[in-house]
Amino acid sequence: MALMRLRHSARGLVVDDQSRLLLYRYIAPGGGLTVWCPPGGGLEGDETPPEALARELDEEIGLRDYGAATHVWHEEIHDPTILPGWDGAINDYFLVPVAAAFEPCGSLGREALAAELVEHFEWWSVDRLLSHNGREVFGPRDLPDRFVRLVKDGPSSAPDRFVRSP
Repeated sequence: MALMRLRHSARGLVVDDQSRLLLYRYIAPGGGLTVWCPPGGGLEGDETPPEALARELDEEIGLRDYGAATHVWHEEIHDPTILPGWDGAINDYFLVPVAAAFEPCGSLGREALAAELVEHFEWWSVDRLLSHNGREVFGPRDLPDRFVRLVKDGPSSAPDRFVRSP
C-alpha cells in the first residue's frame, strides 16, 4: 500500500480576553469556496509544528511574543480533492491566548497574503460562530462546536484527534 502524501500545517487558535477567535477569510482558487480558517500554514523543511506556528503567526498576523501555545487538536484529512498534489492534510492546532484583540499586520504584508488568497481577518465571538449560516464554511468544518468545547472545558491533557475521509 502506498504511503499517503499529507500536507502538514500548524494553525493558531488566537483567542482574546473575550473568548473571540481570530479567523481569516480564504477564497479557494476559482472562487468556488470561501473558508474561514485560523491563521497558520504548511511546515517548511524540517520545521516542527511549533516552529512553523511561530513563523506563520509572524508572517500572517504579526504576532511574535505570545508565550506558550498549547497543542489542542490533531486533525488528519484523507481526501485528495482538498489540496492539489496532495492526498490530504495533517493540521495541528495550538491554543494561543492573547491579552486583547489587535489589528493583524503580518510581516508578509497584505499584498503577499492576497497572493495566497487570504482576503482579511476578523475576530469571531462564540455566538457569531454558532449562529453563522452563510455559504462560507469553516476550516475545520466543525470549528464552532470544537471551539465552544475548548472554551467551556479548556484543553485536554493531550491533543484531541480527528480523522476525516470523504
